[in-house]
Amino acid sequence: MMDELKILSIKEILIQAYRQMVCCEKVLRLFWLINFAFCAFFNLVSNGFSNPLSLLICLVYYVFWCIFFRVYYQKKPYFSSSKIFASAVPSSKMIFITLALLFALIALPFLPLMMGFNKQYLSFFEQYMSILQSPETSLMNVAVFSIVFLLISPLALCRPYLAWISALQGYSGSLRKVFKKTRGNYLKFLTLMIVLHIPCFLIFIVDNFLITHGWLSAGFYSIYLIYFNLVFAKVYDFFYEVK
Repeated sequence: MMDELKILSIKEILIQAYRQMVCCEKVLRLFWLINFAFCAFFNLVSNGFSNPLSLLICLVYYVFWCIFFRVYYQKKPYFSSSKIFASAVPSSKMIFITLALLFALIALPFLPLMMGFNKQYLSFFEQYMSILQSPETSLMNVAVFSIVFLLISPLALCRPYLAWISALQGYSGSLRKVFKKTRGNYLKFLTLMIVLHIPCFLIFIVDNFLITHGWLSAGFYSIYLIYFNLVFAKVYDFFYEVK
């Protein structure tokens, strides 16, 4: 029997997440301080993810968010290695789906070339690639990546994220079950991701304009990522009817 079709209310979800932050401010303060330490580290680390230390910290950061959701749902013990390992299945699927969709979208501009389109398209394609690769147009790079990411996020992030939250609690992490529960909500998820992404894009612009070397972003994300995850906790509660 097919589940009842449920349509997400973006405004209600955002308000509920904000109220949760206000209500649990004392508990969330600890998560904010720890999250700021992580954000500060990622801002300071050299060589990005090629640095072995950053990869280790990413693993610890993953466990941090696992504990965050188990605290939110009052699932004791808050640190459960079995539940964390179980959650790795939907999170791995999330990464695979994201990479597969990104590869498909990246390959799309090459299709006209393989189909033998004229030289005008080739000239446009070369100019487009040179602009994206130019270090002086980092804002454009971010904008293009953001648009691509937002378009695939309802499939590659939102649904797998809910499966991940479910697995963390010891329930089914089935993507098929999540897609079944959330059918008819692509545009709602897309709208939600656009709304959540706007502050991030604005902070990026301000950070570059004020030349704060990433510290403004680090301070912002230390708080905003908590709100972001509370939003998805509320989305999960809505579709899985958690009271």
